[in-house]
Amino acid sequence: AIRDNDTAARIIGIPVLKTKLLAFAISSFIIGVAGVIWAFAYLRTVEPAGFDLDRSFQILFIIIIGGLASIRGAFLGAALIVVFPLVLSRLGGFLLGDLFDSGVLDMSQRIVLGALIILF
Repeated sequence: AIRDNDTAARIIGIPVLKTKLLAFAISSFIIGVAGVIWAFAYLRTVEPAGFDLDRSFQILFIIIIGGLASIRGAFLGAALIVVFPLVLSRLGGFLLGDLFDSGVLDMSQRIVLGALIILF
């Protein structure tokens, strides 16, 4: 009720500010735990180089492409940002591997992802 209509929630007696702060705290805790699990499961160590600017932009682009309104959109945005470069590198290496070097293929991936971000 609070996400859709603050006024209606306030009228039926729900403390809006307190509930929003509680939802923010719970979601922040869950994201913090997910970050810890990601750091130790994926990286096996925690160091500043493990979370660079590219990773920050990947997370931002997942949110931009997937949207904030649905969980399904977040999963689709994550799949697109993570899987799409892998598919482009395999497909580009298979189809255009003899014509271009890996640097050109890497930049073409960034161009395609940039175009997708502009479209969304």
